[in-house]
Amino acid sequence: MTYSEIFAQPSLLDLAKEGNPQAISYWMNSLLAPQGVSVQVNQSPDRWLNVQVDFHHPRRKDQCLSLQQRLVRFVCYRLWTLNSAAIHQVRIIARQAGDRRILWKQAVRIATPASEQSSALAPEPSPSTSAPFKFRLMRTLLISRLTAVSFILSCWWFYSQLINAHWIHQNRFAISTPLPLDPPPTLAPTPEASPSPVAVFPPKLEPSFKVVDIPEQFRGKIINKADALAMPKVVALTFDDGPWPKTTEQILDILKEHEIKATFFLVGQHMKNYPKIAKKVADAGHILGNHTEHHYTHTLDPQTAAQEIESTSKLIFDLTGVKTKLFRPPGGNLESGLADYAESKGYGIMMWSSDSEDYYVSTPVLIDNVLKSVTPGGIVLFHDGGGDRRNTVEALPQIITTLKQQGYRFVTVPELLEIEAKQTPLNETEEELTLNN
Repeated sequence: MTYSEIFAQPSLLDLAKEGNPQAISYWMNSLLAPQGVSVQVNQSPDRWLNVQVDFHHPRRKDQCLSLQQRLVRFVCYRLWTLNSAAIHQVRIIARQAGDRRILWKQAVRIATPASEQSSALAPEPSPSTSAPFKFRLMRTLLISRLTAVSFILSCWWFYSQLINAHWIHQNRFAISTPLPLDPPPTLAPTPEASPSPVAVFPPKLEPSFKVVDIPEQFRGKIINKADALAMPKVVALTFDDGPWPKTTEQILDILKEHEIKATFFLVGQHMKNYPKIAKKVADAGHILGNHTEHHYTHTLDPQTAAQEIESTSKLIFDLTGVKTKLFRPPGGNLESGLADYAESKGYGIMMWSSDSEDYYVSTPVLIDNVLKSVTPGGIVLFHDGGGDRRNTVEALPQIITTLKQQGYRFVTVPELLEIEAKQTPLNETEEELTLNN
């Protein structure tokens, strides 16, 4: 894991994401060549991406035809993981190597967040073609409104004239002398009733802090995922090493757009550097966890381990008003002494079941890592800080959209453990955790 920006020449996947046909060909051939299939990619003048699939090993025609659905799905999925604004419409054409005859072809549309945004920002057609229609429409609307206004004014004028004439006729012989008015009656003063005493209670004072706690059976335990017999399709997204400038706020915007609450494990030194971002995470309603002060991954003596955790808990409380009982050891190292101290203090030691590996892999691989490993009750590990996290920001919308389509619901880590606690009796959970540990 690195804590510095990376400056390098564009990789093969970076070029493929930009829509470079040669880079896409190299990338897809690295995956298909072992199967005896090669791909040639080019872009036509009409902006379609043409993917020509060649079968090299001797195969019967019916075998090649039977592979159409699988190959189309494979090509579409790989292009989708690129999340490229340059890839939108694709033609897939299949042939046997050395034979010019086409076995099958299929046109598809690749819908990714980047391509959809590009379509939304595309310029509208020239108004010159629709100008005559717009003029006729506006002229018709204007004439209709003027006609309606004229009719209403005419009715109002006629009615007002009719009322005036009727009033003059009724009051022609009226006497204009005012009639004497009787003086108002004098009311006797009534004694005022003395108010009955009313009990006044002091307002209830709400606590000025928030406690992030977990069910009793999980305190001081190592947890990789929630695992009940009837676990619904829920998953918890977690983010480590923040707060971090730009990327943490970008991730907050994505989560807000999809109405998702996540769990952020914060590093003390980063909170000192970016306190406003730490408060933004808490104010957005996300759950905060302790990720130590300095993110040490080596073995520590008991005093240093205690200092790393306690100072970070205090800083989280001072900046956000949150008291948390969630802890995640840096690098997932359970042997550094930090997990032992957290266990003694009743923290939930939160690990993960799905690792995105976003600190060193490209966006397509990151997406693949998560979607292949997610299961109901799972905890997914991402990073919002500690270095360049652009790949995480790019991959997150596609991961969320795909998991929603698969029927998953997103919860925080405490909510995930509450679901398991309601389904698993306390004594059974303790026995299971004892066996696992």
